[in-house]
Amino acid sequence: MTGEPNICIVVPVYNHAQTVGPVVRAAARHFPVIVVNDGSTDATAAALATEKDIQIITLPYNQGKGAALRVGFANAERLGYTHAITIDADGQHNPDEIPGFAAATRLHPDAFIIGVRDLVKENAPLGRRITNDLSTFWFKVQTGVPLTDTLCGFRSYPLRAINRLRVRSQHYAYELDIMVKAAWAGISLRAQPVSADYAAPTSRLSHFDPWRDMLRISLLHGCLSAQTFCVPALLRKFSATGELHNLSCGQRLKTILRHLFSEHTDTPAKLAWAVGLGLFCGIAPIWGFQIIAAAAVAHVLRLNKAIAVTASNISFPLAAPFIMAGGLLLGHYLHTGALLPFNAETLLREIPLRFAEWFLGSIALGLLVGILGTVITWLVCRMLPTKEDSPA
Repeated sequence: MTGEPNICIVVPVYNHAQTVGPVVRAAARHFPVIVVNDGSTDATAAALATEKDIQIITLPYNQGKGAALRVGFANAERLGYTHAITIDADGQHNPDEIPGFAAATRLHPDAFIIGVRDLVKENAPLGRRITNDLSTFWFKVQTGVPLTDTLCGFRSYPLRAINRLRVRSQHYAYELDIMVKAAWAGISLRAQPVSADYAAPTSRLSHFDPWRDMLRISLLHGCLSAQTFCVPALLRKFSATGELHNLSCGQRLKTILRHLFSEHTDTPAKLAWAVGLGLFCGIAPIWGFQIIAAAAVAHVLRLNKAIAVTASNISFPLAAPFIMAGGLLLGHYLHTGALLPFNAETLLREIPLRFAEWFLGSIALGLLVGILGTVITWLVCRMLPTKEDSPA
């Protein structure tokens, strides 16, 4: 972005009558403040009414922190602000650290600045440290970004980029979801060290429910991790930014299939190894787990999972008896040096009796077919004309 960032403060508040006033007054010394009163039922409205030079948005009923932040961000951008620094209303964060976020925002105006606490140094409750460590681990799995705190509400959001992300999570899960979607969309995430006061009596006023909200966050992590495993990076970016949803159904399907089958196929060798891996897993004696094994190994080796999974379906029902018979024949030959006479009627009886031979033969057959498939695919790819890939 160009020009000096126009920064405001967004404070989501729900039933924090005791602490919101001091937080808002301290924040207002630095930048204009927008308070989103998320349907508070205590004296929060009365406490805010005494504050001057702040904008107050009142939601008719409690909708959760995610909804309050959405409303605050949309309103901030509508008023012409380019960045919003968020600070919780419970008094845990020090408003005097806002200038540090502003400096980081001016230095990196396109970045999403994340407050990072030292929970051990700040003597945070053990349960909060554990939940944060778990969330941080899964966040790195999903994005590759090595943050040490993913649950801190003290942040600086680049509004134009953030408001265009497709984030459906609610409550506290929203803050995690928007971080992951921002990383997928290519927005730089930068850490900003902050303090947290867990010794003050008001520090226990947070509405973060360790059971309910962690269940929501755990379910979100499961969904995001599944997407990380199954969906190519470029498709995750399109999904996070809403580009896929702007296409017609036909274009969307074509784009999805195109990227599913083109990821990690930049060389003939990579494509060929994906085919060979799938063929091996489809024939290997891991019946019922061929697809899972092909996808998992392809993921680790950074091969195309869609191609590997497709090739692993070589053991479809009509082909399965021939594959089993081939494994048994090859295993018996490798073990004895002789051919095993049997027919289709005695196949299922022979395999349990000669399980070790069938197991060995299936691995050998899988290796042979996998190598053959790899070589043939590589040769075909080398002979085919190539063209530059174009964006969807």
